[in-house]
Amino acid sequence: MRHTWLFLLASAAALTARAGDLPAINSPATTDCFAGKFVWADLLTSDQAAAATFYTQLFGWTAATVDRSSPERGPLSFIVLSSGGRPVAGIALGPKRLRSETRGHWLGFVSVQDVTQTLALAVGNGGHVLSPEKVIPQRGTQAIFTDPEGAMLGIVHSSSGDPGEYRPEVGEFTWAEVFARDTGQAALYYRSVLGYSISLDSRSDRVGSYLFASGGFAGASLAPLPTDRPGAHPAWLLFVRVAGLDDAVARTTALGGRVLVSPKDISGGSRIAVIADPVGAAIGLVERQEAAPEAAQK
Repeated sequence: MRHTWLFLLASAAALTARAGDLPAINSPATTDCFAGKFVWADLLTSDQAAAATFYTQLFGWTAATVDRSSPERGPLSFIVLSSGGRPVAGIALGPKRLRSETRGHWLGFVSVQDVTQTLALAVGNGGHVLSPEKVIPQRGTQAIFTDPEGAMLGIVHSSSGDPGEYRPEVGEFTWAEVFARDTGQAALYYRSVLGYSISLDSRSDRVGSYLFASGGFAGASLAPLPTDRPGAHPAWLLFVRVAGLDDAVARTTALGGRVLVSPKDISGGSRIAVIADPVGAAIGLVERQEAAPEAAQK
């Protein structure tokens, strides 16, 4: 576990060390900030090439490699993943000494009005800083922290504004869920740190499940950590919308990935599954995503 966190921390550091060539979060640029919305995702992995091949073939994304080498760090690259021509995620490589001992991890970035203030709240309520506040050219200001149970999350104030609130298209990130041992305490934590409104998640039959809402939109949720999966630990899980869930699951295995949670129905007419890429990074799939749940109330 210690090696895994060292890998993730080093990957985060590499990601923010030289980022003048990273794509803007929003184009064309605006001044909009939808605090609490997930606006970007990065895959921290031990095998960039394998990850890029897997996700471009699974989701139809395109991949563009950006050379970010420097005399100080040596050869270094960052892969930008785009859906329909719009950048939606990136792939960063971890340090060589740890690549054989670790697996990949998807890291979501939530929009905030003030990174300094949010990071102080994250730490003041029991979280820990993984990557301190940094100003990233073309990107904005960002930081990475873990909540009191160890779930890792990125925060960012985009210099190009945030994408508008709309129903995600096929191939785009559509939802995020955090798993916690103590969901009551986790709900209070994220309300304090990110200002989420909290309500019980009526879609779930799991006791202790909640919806997170901000600005009138619910875009994330909280669920109890599964007790029937050895090795499960608190973490955020990101979901991508797919056109056909069964087909996506079949292609996952054909491409060398694994199915962690088989397709199942959820309320509202949608179906979900959870998979892992060939390196081991977990990601959720959603088919026929309906309108987002009504905003939660404080």
